[in-house]
Amino acid sequence: MKVLVVDDEKLKRMTLRDDLRESGYDVIAVESPLIGLQLLQQEAFDVLVTDLRMPQMHGIDFLKNVKKEHPHITVIVMTAYASVETAVEALRFGAYNYIRKPFSSDALISMLEKLKALKGKTSLEMSKSSVKASVRNPESSLYHTLIGKSQQIQEIFDQVPKIAAADSNVMIYGEEGTGKSLLAKTIHLQSSRKHAPYVSLNCYGLNADAVESELFGDDSRQGKLQLSTDGTLFIANVDTIPISLQAKLLAALEDKSLAVQSEEEPLAIDVRMISTSRENLKDRTRSGEFLEDLYYQLNVIPLYLPPLRERKGDIPMLINHFIDIFSSNQPVRIQPEAVRVLTEYSWPGNVSELENIIERLVAVNSGTDITVEEIPIEYKLPTSQKFDDTPSLTSFHEIIKTTERELIAWAMRKTKGNKTQAARLLSMKPSTFRDTLAKHIQHITLED
Repeated sequence: MKVLVVDDEKLKRMTLRDDLRESGYDVIAVESPLIGLQLLQQEAFDVLVTDLRMPQMHGIDFLKNVKKEHPHITVIVMTAYASVETAVEALRFGAYNYIRKPFSSDALISMLEKLKALKGKTSLEMSKSSVKASVRNPESSLYHTLIGKSQQIQEIFDQVPKIAAADSNVMIYGEEGTGKSLLAKTIHLQSSRKHAPYVSLNCYGLNADAVESELFGDDSRQGKLQLSTDGTLFIANVDTIPISLQAKLLAALEDKSLAVQSEEEPLAIDVRMISTSRENLKDRTRSGEFLEDLYYQLNVIPLYLPPLRERKGDIPMLINHFIDIFSSNQPVRIQPEAVRVLTEYSWPGNVSELENIIERLVAVNSGTDITVEEIPIEYKLPTSQKFDDTPSLTSFHEIIKTTERELIAWAMRKTKGNKTQAARLLSMKPSTFRDTLAKHIQHITLED
């Protein structure tokens, strides 16, 4: 595995380089993102390990540039300033994971070893009930986060071969982390276009100029519409494409051609579009935020991936599946009580969040069973519950008690279990906050 380390802190950079080399990794370590970008143009790397705070270019901007030009490289970010927001932002823009300074080289090596084991799996063992025989082939390992026995997932499994064969445009709706990009890639690999290019673009956070450049290209490079001809173009968060560019995209799809500056005649394109949206595009056409004709062009076959909280019966299967992936070096089990706690959690980050917490639990596990005590406290707290319009049978004191519990739970989730920060967030004394937290944790245990 070839690793590029980018960190302006010389001692840490050199230490990581030497320790990784001793562990058998091919490593180059440089002090600036600009040098890193040059190296990435010249050599192929499997993993990029980069700091987030650097003088020449912020790590997030560096990450965006890298993932734009080298989408297949795995990025691990390291920072002494890691907050929940910073980590989530890095993950949103394509980072595989993050590691908080100060950390030992062994911690990074452990992360790389697990990544190596994961990349080395050419096929994943799945439950017979999780995947239909009609979609079992060497490439169907992409189903590994869509496994499940729930009716919603089984219905999707049933539809995939038919949708793949139809060659029509597909719109996948669902919350972040439900597996929309995974489903899109699976449809492509089951289709007659599977040997043609599969090109992806995430429009979230891009301005109009960036989207136009990515889709249609410029003097220096081809756009993704041209690159994906004869294959599939996957556009994530298509609902965020600026209205000013929607007409241009619609024209290209309707005419099946693209005006290219280097060509005298329009270039013919044959592209299957698979798009995702977290918003109801029909509603956005009514409000004038999305072109109705483009909606009909993209929404030929709509699919909906349900959030994890709506298919809780699949959570135990997913938990064991991720444990199998991340515990390749030593067997790890999880106690039934821990599975119950994780199943009752609401999972706002869906399958992606579940995957991350299982990886964390396996990483810190000493080779024994994963217990309830090892699960971070924010996953044990009650989730928000709404009252109906007439809570006549609920006492005033119970309403206050429930609201207090929800506020404590919200603060703990917001601060990833940091009690001092959570107290500050609620303008409470730390001692008062701890007493209140203890009271509700006790209450949860008694009720459950």
